[in-house]
Amino acid sequence: MNTFQTSLFAIAIGYCLLSATGLRSLLPQWRLRYFSVFLLLEALGFGFEWLMLHPSTGFKSLWLGGLMLLSLLIAPCLWLSTLEITRQQTPSPFVLPKLHKCLLAIASLCLLPLLLSAHAGNEFGNAVAPASAYQAMFIHGCMLVCIAIFTLQVPMLVVRIRLMLQKYEQQVFANVSNPHEYSLQAIKWLLLILVVKWMMAILRTLHCMYIGPVGGLGINLFMTIEIIFTLRALFGLTRLKPLALTPASSEDVNLAPSAKSNTEKYTNSPLDEGIRRRIKTKLFAAMENEKLYTQPGFSLKQLSEQLRESPHYLSQVINQDLQTNFYEWVNSYRINAAKQALLTYPDKTILTIAEDAGFNSKSTFNTAFRQQTQMTPSEYRARNLKMASE
Repeated sequence: MNTFQTSLFAIAIGYCLLSATGLRSLLPQWRLRYFSVFLLLEALGFGFEWLMLHPSTGFKSLWLGGLMLLSLLIAPCLWLSTLEITRQQTPSPFVLPKLHKCLLAIASLCLLPLLLSAHAGNEFGNAVAPASAYQAMFIHGCMLVCIAIFTLQVPMLVVRIRLMLQKYEQQVFANVSNPHEYSLQAIKWLLLILVVKWMMAILRTLHCMYIGPVGGLGINLFMTIEIIFTLRALFGLTRLKPLALTPASSEDVNLAPSAKSNTEKYTNSPLDEGIRRRIKTKLFAAMENEKLYTQPGFSLKQLSEQLRESPHYLSQVINQDLQTNFYEWVNSYRINAAKQALLTYPDKTILTIAEDAGFNSKSTFNTAFRQQTQMTPSEYRARNLKMASE
């Protein structure tokens, strides 16, 4: 192992430790304890790998076993991190699904033969008391069981995380008019980290099985990829904003859009047609007369406070009677106002029109505008002004 590789390991360990200890100051509005634990596990893993690869260190089987155990803990840790973000509270580690608890227990037992074979020599094999062929076969068989568990464990948790993010996305869209403020893409980096680490672990295992130990260049490449993805996820998480949940969101999120119609899911609601008609009148007045949609970051909670109506009732009327969600409903007013401004004020910039309509950025405005009109604001303006001049 050369000086460059040692320096790379030192940088990786130092970066993970500093990020873990400084996460609270980077994200004062979040705890994110499990992401801190993930960073500490990453640092410990880099340390174990350095000890395992350094030619003069002993107990190499111990460091390999520790590295494999840490790999099995990464996926549950990132799953708990996602749960912590979407629920906005720190869950107990015991909420991990029973199947995954059993898999971790089995994998830990399978690692015992490898850990017990550790010796003070600087080679994996013990030259003083060499293991028999049966012992070596048993140790390698247990290691293969651990690898198989890891190979199955990660995809199962990836599916769970993906479903969790979809539910959280529904919560955001049901409560705020500018969901991009809540950095949904940033949360998905947790999922991407897990997928990338899983793929790299599989590649490294296959390389060791069929080609041989991963060389210096391969180690440098794998470490660089891990550092880059972890750094990108950390940067994305610094932009996270807590979501003020309403009773409506916690109820609606448990219902898949295709499972129940808007009419069916409100069958037992106390709102009769007369009350819904009154709320609809107030909703239209708030948007058409008071133009509340022009407020950046406008949320369902703010609307309920303005109209003095329950956010749950407002959500029901928007879903049941207007056949849309809060995000799409508010943005429909914003896009219509922007369309008119694009043609009435041809000298105004796109950004100014977007901000006047209530969007907090040009990119958010462009995305919403394209979704509704299938063209960009600039294309819409150019096409309609050309038609008007002909």
